[in-house]
Amino acid sequence: MSTNKIICCACGDPKKIEDYYSSTSYFMRHFGKVHTCKKCIWDYVEPDLRNHYDMGKVQMTLRMLDKPFIQSLWDSSVEEAEAKANSWTYFKVYMKNIALPQNINLNWDDSNFNIDIDNSKDKDSTENNNSTIIFISHDEIAFWGKGYTEEEYIFLENEKHKLMVSFECPDYGMEMIMKDICFINLEIDQLRLERKSNNQKTLTNLIETRSKLMNDANMKPIQSTGSESNDQVTFGTLIRKWENERPVPKPLDDEMKEYIDTFMVGHLAKMQGLNNEATKKYDEALSEYTVKFEDIQKDEEYMDD
Repeated sequence: MSTNKIICCACGDPKKIEDYYSSTSYFMRHFGKVHTCKKCIWDYVEPDLRNHYDMGKVQMTLRMLDKPFIQSLWDSSVEEAEAKANSWTYFKVYMKNIALPQNINLNWDDSNFNIDIDNSKDKDSTENNNSTIIFISHDEIAFWGKGYTEEEYIFLENEKHKLMVSFECPDYGMEMIMKDICFINLEIDQLRLERKSNNQKTLTNLIETRSKLMNDANMKPIQSTGSESNDQVTFGTLIRKWENERPVPKPLDDEMKEYIDTFMVGHLAKMQGLNNEATKKYDEALSEYTVKFEDIQKDEEYMDD
């Protein structure tokens, strides 16, 4: 390998040093470059459509490169890329910006996944937020909208999952009702955490609004199952219905079952050479009809006497 070329660890081709991203990592200090060429990285992370990035894949790539993911910088890079030619993709612009002098020494531990950065928060609060890394995908942000914290996105996603599991969502109208219910549940949860007496009226109004939405979607408890009148129920709802209305009957405990267990199941177990409760029960039942050689010998000895 020549001194001005590096072999890419992904494609295996020797390429010029400028075909690699710079790195300040201790493990890449010899060349000061990432061991995978730019083209291989682009082939992996770039989407088919310009603005349809898999943010989980983007963040995983940055983590392997030991580069930070900073949400605010990503958003500004998107805006910058939109103003440039098509050859400048979101990821390429972001990698350019992350290599600027003020960012060059940042690594993955410096990542910030907050959608909105509140400058009024103190340094300790910011460090606590960064201590737990949570991936909020681009699709989730697109569905719920921008401006929420990580905890709020997680709460909304959990509420959505509970509704989707419990009720059928056959169309866009039902999806919007479920979305509104999730937002209302978030507001109710936040009001209850505040524990202020003057929030009671607002809390009551939110609960009434949620009840009306659930009524519109046939999701109220008195309606048993959402959209059941149209036979649109989830498999989980059907299982709950069967368990409540048509449970599995108790095992039979009659003379015929006793006969089958003893002389059929026990006999088969005996044929297989097993030694369990079935075989013991079988042996006990047959003992009444079994002739023992010891008893015959005793009878013969008695007759001889």
